[in-house]
Amino acid sequence: MAQLDDISGRQCGVVTRGQALQAGVRPETVRRHLRSGRWQRMIPGIYATFTGRPPPGAKRWAAVLHAGPGAMLCRRSAAEETGLAAPGRGAVHVLIPETRRIRPIVGIVAHRSRHAAARRDPLRSPPQTRVEETVLDLASTARTAPEGLHWIMAACVRRLTTPDRLARALSTRPRLPRRKAVAALLGIAADGRPAPLPLWPPLK
Repeated sequence: MAQLDDISGRQCGVVTRGQALQAGVRPETVRRHLRSGRWQRMIPGIYATFTGRPPPGAKRWAAVLHAGPGAMLCRRSAAEETGLAAPGRGAVHVLIPETRRIRPIVGIVAHRSRHAAARRDPLRSPPQTRVEETVLDLASTARTAPEGLHWIMAACVRRLTTPDRLARALSTRPRLPRRKAVAALLGIAADGRPAPLPLWPPLK
């Protein structure tokens, strides 16, 4: 069980059935842990190796594991991992490669992109989009321009990124929703002085 303990320790106590079997846990042992309540099923084939309500971090890990190869947290779920957003009770958002599909699960929202691999942070765990990509996604899908500016300013004030780095990331996102409006918000953030907010077009 030492190998499985190492895996669960890295994944907020969450493991897949495949990981358990590869670590030498017998199928009947998995079933016994589930029957006894020592483990709990979070998603079919994905277990929490502890009792009690799974914390937000465990739910995010379960979503990434369910989404499979190439998956990563994105949008607010990625922001929660970096501390940019407080943990919420909403769905977990994951980004997957455009060529993949995942089985729909209540509480998990999957987004697809041909550029998913390039948007992944190379160091953070669980897998998640780079801070700049996370902020651009949140700003571009915000309900209002002030909310979009909030995400940009919050990330910069916390020194998670800078307006210049966000602008460079924006240059690689020609199809980002509200791209021109987001660019205007980045200009306001970079200037550091109050300025009229851009018109906020509806999402298509």
